[in-house]
Amino acid sequence: MKAAHERINDELMVFADLGTDGAQSEQTHEGFTFRLCRNGEELALVFAADGKVIERCRGSKPQIHASYRALLASRRFGDLRSWAATQKMLLLEMEEIKPLIPVQGTLADGDDQLTASNLDDFLQSTERSENSVQIMLIDGPAGIGKTKFIEVLALARATAYGRRHHPLVLHVQSRGRVLSYLQDLIAFSLQRLRLSVTFDQLPVLVRHGLVTLAIDGFDELGDPNGYDLAWSQVNETIDEIRGGGTLILAGRETFTGLKRLKSNLRVLPQDIVHGLALHPPSPKEAEHWLRREKIKDNNKKKGWSKDDVENIRYLLDPGSYALRPFFLARLAETDFAKPLHKATGTSLLSILIDLMVDRESQKLGDAVDRVWDAGQRRQYAHRFLCEAARYMADDQTDIIGEIPLTWLVDMALPRAAEDADTVRMLKNRAGVMAFLANDALPGYRRFAHSQVFNYFLSVAAIESVGKGEIPKFVRRNILSADFLAVFVEVLHHIAKDDPNCVTRFFNGAQEWVRNYQSIDRGARNLGAWLIAALPTLADISREDEVGQIGPLEVDETIIKGTMPRVVLRGVTVNQIDIRGADLRALKFEECSLATAIVDGGTRVSETFPTPTHIRQDNIGKWTDERDPAGFGTWTDERDPAAIGAWLDAHGRSRVTEEAAPDPESGHGRMLRLVERACRSRTFWIPENTDTTIDRFIKDPLWPAVLKALKEHDFIREQQRAAKGTQSRFFHIRQSDRILANDRLDDDVARFYAALAEAAP
Repeated sequence: MKAAHERINDELMVFADLGTDGAQSEQTHEGFTFRLCRNGEELALVFAADGKVIERCRGSKPQIHASYRALLASRRFGDLRSWAATQKMLLLEMEEIKPLIPVQGTLADGDDQLTASNLDDFLQSTERSENSVQIMLIDGPAGIGKTKFIEVLALARATAYGRRHHPLVLHVQSRGRVLSYLQDLIAFSLQRLRLSVTFDQLPVLVRHGLVTLAIDGFDELGDPNGYDLAWSQVNETIDEIRGGGTLILAGRETFTGLKRLKSNLRVLPQDIVHGLALHPPSPKEAEHWLRREKIKDNNKKKGWSKDDVENIRYLLDPGSYALRPFFLARLAETDFAKPLHKATGTSLLSILIDLMVDRESQKLGDAVDRVWDAGQRRQYAHRFLCEAARYMADDQTDIIGEIPLTWLVDMALPRAAEDADTVRMLKNRAGVMAFLANDALPGYRRFAHSQVFNYFLSVAAIESVGKGEIPKFVRRNILSADFLAVFVEVLHHIAKDDPNCVTRFFNGAQEWVRNYQSIDRGARNLGAWLIAALPTLADISREDEVGQIGPLEVDETIIKGTMPRVVLRGVTVNQIDIRGADLRALKFEECSLATAIVDGGTRVSETFPTPTHIRQDNIGKWTDERDPAGFGTWTDERDPAAIGAWLDAHGRSRVTEEAAPDPESGHGRMLRLVERACRSRTFWIPENTDTTIDRFIKDPLWPAVLKALKEHDFIREQQRAAKGTQSRFFHIRQSDRILANDRLDDDVARFYAALAEAAP
């Protein structure tokens, strides 16, 4: 009883007005009585033996609450009814809460499927013991809908609060700040809802099951030493809410994972930890949704036609970007159907962004159309969005005010823009760009999705470094893995049309790293870019050898495609994503890795250092019940012997390749061609290319490889316009399956058998 009395006293202390004596307690004939000053009023709270709480305030009738929990939810304390009403209104006004294609996830401790609509009941139905905490981990790739998932749960609970009284959700999001502290983000989220509850009072409400705390992007709470800060802050929060609290953690799948979560969090035996991996809809579900989705167009309602869907069917392969809800919603806009059929961008992301920029450049107004041609309009729209992304990143936030947006118009204008009417029109339209959405803060805008923001920020960074300038955000921020994944796509896209820009960027970054003197984050971020840029540098150069890179210290980096011959000397990396990459030409000297993100298509060199942790994406691994959406499960390994065995089986040991054909034989060359094609980052590979990118297409053995790919339905072929003439283009399907070469995958096995038979 004494422990309970002291706990209540400590909890009520945080609700007492600042400058007062806090909560004072005494034993009376009615029960324990706590006295405190709350919002300028002297309160006496009598805790009766039957569990009821009598609230007395001078000048008011006593109020009887059914329990201490009911007191905390009441108007003078948590005021949860007002919270629910405000949150409902705010979420309904947000564009992102509009219905999209439903997303569901698979529970890690079973095969059960959960949608955002039934997550509420699942969390409430879990049996709990005293002094416990319930943790729900939601992970998935960028654009899959983690934020949307939480918003739908928050809206459902706020809407039904008067009937069900399920815990309300405080959705805490990283706002683009580096070295963020969780308490600051909680305070901002409470302020956004205009609540009287403060950040130090929130744990009390969570502890008693009145509020569910949802931390969206908790992996972004990083520090220079890696992610110690993220884990430590979450651990502190768990200690604060233990009792009856529920915590939702959402983060990218390459960082999180149930096994990694449990190894880094201070969970007790009575605690309950769930894992929910979100995955996109299947191609059939996406096709059905495009056909039935109603889009307002010139006051008419229509969905996609059968022909429209057929034209873009190649975009809907398992695992495709286009299946992720944000990008599928963009595709659903009916004026994208025909342009998509003709698009020739290097990646699906670049195709979507280019089409969105083209469409936006056509909406700048008649006054702009009269003075600018289509190229100038497109150049302006692209430059304006790059400037907006850089402004936000430099300011370490993800929002921008209306006035700064108008300033950026002047910075984005091409030289030909000197007409006052044109400038005035553009400034009036600055806040209504299709890429920008209204923020919860009135008068502020943000990018509609983080991947769009990362795209334009990558362009700005590549151009700036190429000019010898280091942007402020490069010196201050920790670059996330999501940003780096988009960065390599953008770099490859730029290399297609302007290879000199990529060369200038690489040379500029290398020069900066070599002579960097500051103690900020610039050298680490530039080092991550240098490593990530190596495959693209090899693509645009006829030289297969780069030289030496290092010494470097890098937080995270990513490698996509095939690495050239290069030496990494004295390089330390906390986490490296090498899924699908070929690192066999890479030589490591005095290097160390903490975590490697790999998959079945990863190939490493003999000198690849043994990391302390391997996180394997099983996307290409065949099972009897293959995930129709194309997303497999994750495997975490920390045992050094098991890690070494995996690396040996994926290229580090020559012994495992004794049965492989001679690399110089016809069969060996064909296998290398297949791997090179599957690792190509060009979405549509042109048959007639005048660049060094995808030059494998010129190999004499390519026709035989192409024939085998066609016969086994691993390639799509289309006639597309290129530079005014029709040309054949190829798109490799399910490259992850081909690279993984799982012996249980009969389709892949038959393809490789046919390849061996066709070898000269």
